[in-house]
Amino acid sequence: MKRRQFVHAAGGISLAVMAWGASAQSAPYPTKPIRIIVSSAAGALLDSSSRLYADRMSQYLKQPVVVEDMPGASSMLGARYVARSAADGYTLLAFANTVVTMPHLVKGAGYDFGKDFVAVGEMARSPGLLVVGGSSPFKTLGDLVGAARKKAGEVTFGSAGQGSTSHLPVELFVKSAGIRLTHVPYKGLAPVIPDVISGRVSCMMGTATSLVGSIQAGTLRALAISSESRSAKFPNVPTFKELGYPEATYSIFVGLAAPAGIPNAVRAKLAEAMEAARSDETLQARLAALDQEVSNVRTPDQFQAFLIAEEKRTVKLINDANIQPE
Repeated sequence: MKRRQFVHAAGGISLAVMAWGASAQSAPYPTKPIRIIVSSAAGALLDSSSRLYADRMSQYLKQPVVVEDMPGASSMLGARYVARSAADGYTLLAFANTVVTMPHLVKGAGYDFGKDFVAVGEMARSPGLLVVGGSSPFKTLGDLVGAARKKAGEVTFGSAGQGSTSHLPVELFVKSAGIRLTHVPYKGLAPVIPDVISGRVSCMMGTATSLVGSIQAGTLRALAISSESRSAKFPNVPTFKELGYPEATYSIFVGLAAPAGIPNAVRAKLAEAMEAARSDETLQARLAALDQEVSNVRTPDQFQAFLIAEEKRTVKLINDANIQPE
């Protein structure tokens, strides 16, 4: 990024973040490289977003911000590592919804998100698309709901695994619609797509990034999107909300967290760096290319409140759907 562009971006830091982080001005931080542990594999959406932020945060902080991928155990491996790291601001966790929900779905997860972490900031969020095969008899969401009501349990949906961001949003829709779909969990999202295309599985939920090629090719058909409003990329795809299922509105978010106990001044400094990054138009454009957008959740406390509410919502969903811990 050109120096002029970056200075302009940094100058656009919101008053809310500046006020929140006023105490950070005198803090002698950072004095060495910062590590961002990504709880997913290289090339994944979380990894890509983290690298965009790391590049711009390093410019603001005047220290290298290094991204390290640590996938495994349904995103829990990286979370465990950071939870046990020093709360000094030099080891951060890049995470998505799954890291927050897994302790409620897996016995012995090795961490409690609400107790072991504090939010630093949200990087971006994206909606999910509910899709069927291009040759599916379900032309609309109403068709799918009608079939599910006539033959309870015969309509199936595939996911990347229990508790994943391709599983729980469908459960929200199922609850909202008052229907029953049979869950078919896979090990990852990639093998689900061909089975939905072939009709072996009735439907699935996924991000635009993972599904756009098949949708454009006509081998998948999008019935609904989980965002608050229609997507510019998929203007003809209605939202769950406008179809009468507002409870199915859901965002796949990615953010940064630090081990609990991090000094407030250090957390504030990191928040300032994140705000400088997210205010940059080049970063926003690159996120848009990944079908993500910067949200209005700007300060660490706002993101913390969002995460607490989202965790409560997820726990209620897990209980209502009778999803048992493994």
